[in-house]
Amino acid sequence: MFLPYFLLVLFIGVVITFFARSYAKYFSMVFLGIMSVAFVIYSFIRFNNYLGNIIAKYNYVLANYTSSGIHIELNFSLGLTGFTDLLVIMALIVTIFALSIGERENNDTFFGLLMSVGFGLVGLFSVRNFLFFYIFWEVVLIPMFFIIAKYGTINKEKISIKFFIYTHVGSLFLLLSIFMLSTYYFIEFKVFTFQISDLMNLAFQKSLPKFALYFSFFGFLLAFLIKLPTFPLHEWLPNAHYTAPFSGSILLSGGLLSMGGYGLLGILYPVTPLFPKSLVYFLIILGLISVVYFAFTSMFQTNLKRMIAYSSAGEMAFVTISFGTSIISTGYVKTFDLAGGMYQTIAHAFVTSLAFASLLFIYKRTHTIQVYGLGGLYRQMPYASTFFLAALLGSLGLPALAGFIGEFSVTVSSFETIGLFAIIIIFGLIVTAAYFIWAAQRSLYGFYNEKLGPLKDLTKPEFLILLFMLVSSIFFGVYPTLMFKLLASYAKALSVVF
Repeated sequence: MFLPYFLLVLFIGVVITFFARSYAKYFSMVFLGIMSVAFVIYSFIRFNNYLGNIIAKYNYVLANYTSSGIHIELNFSLGLTGFTDLLVIMALIVTIFALSIGERENNDTFFGLLMSVGFGLVGLFSVRNFLFFYIFWEVVLIPMFFIIAKYGTINKEKISIKFFIYTHVGSLFLLLSIFMLSTYYFIEFKVFTFQISDLMNLAFQKSLPKFALYFSFFGFLLAFLIKLPTFPLHEWLPNAHYTAPFSGSILLSGGLLSMGGYGLLGILYPVTPLFPKSLVYFLIILGLISVVYFAFTSMFQTNLKRMIAYSSAGEMAFVTISFGTSIISTGYVKTFDLAGGMYQTIAHAFVTSLAFASLLFIYKRTHTIQVYGLGGLYRQMPYASTFFLAALLGSLGLPALAGFIGEFSVTVSSFETIGLFAIIIIFGLIVTAAYFIWAAQRSLYGFYNEKLGPLKDLTKPEFLILLFMLVSSIFFGVYPTLMFKLLASYAKALSVVF
């Protein structure tokens, strides 16, 4: 019964934040910190001997009606896997990161919206019913729209609308696919249900007409690939990042993008044996194109925030590749590939959070995030520069940082599946390393830009915030077993359906 009470208390905390006035930031951080510690302790207890199944199950019947052989069933169902448990922890920590760098002048509404996004992510990763899955999907989208529209910078109204339209189109096709599956399930079994375990059942989906089956694939893939995002469905992301406050950017990369990874690897994967081979190879090609496209697009950015935004999308391209190659691989390679894609979904959030947070503290002192507007920052701001450099190195997949584990796992396992085409991934990584090293050399080292004047380094609270983010990234880079063991167990259980 822990999980439903956890969601209820979290919801109460969100509501209180909206009315906490000047205490909103501190209340939300302390409250979410306590909730995070409680959930981590719970996870250690429940997942001590995890075998890859769904545990911590809870099911509350909201409607149960039978008449004339027709059964209507509506349940509020919760459950955790090794993947979703880690995603919930990630969502809680990333939300704390976003709250911690929120400006003091932002009011309680701003911190309430950030908490709402975090609550939506936790609910999304926990529910096992498609109706509530979609509700939490929208709970994440709507507060983020208001964060960009109300607290953004340049062209915030226009870009927030673009963000909403892009993501809501995917949401509508997701909803159509859910209702279509539910309708066909009702036709076949005379039971009206939205349970994920029923609608994503391989035996049931085999009985669907070709049109219905392929339409459901299209709807789910469109929604998840937009969120990921994958080329060419990415156009909403760089503009949203550029306009959103830095706290919003952390939740965009660390939260919304993980929704796409979860959708592919945690929701859609059990029915992928029914994917046509052409679709599988198409997804792999999209992933390979995304790695190279986002690498070159980032290379031509002079705005560091846009550079990190495109790089973030490039890192999530590994999830698309993992999803595609794992479908056609077998044995240990399949497990390694799947676990690598899941690890990348989680680790990416810690790396990009550090990048955006450290860039914010640089921006607050220099009032610019243009590469050519900076220069020699290490002389004036050694601590801030060190943290930003660590974030850039983590984003390019440097060993000992969290980003390395997922990228290495996916690259190695994909070589077993697509052979020499994996060189395309290596090429994208080389380009990524090149532009990040150039950006660091141009902005942090070399001659100091005297136009910036004297600059103060990080304050003690800012230092501690970035240190916690960096330690999190190093911990999961040096000791990946803690997460990888759970993910591998879940991935092995998923592979049984093939």
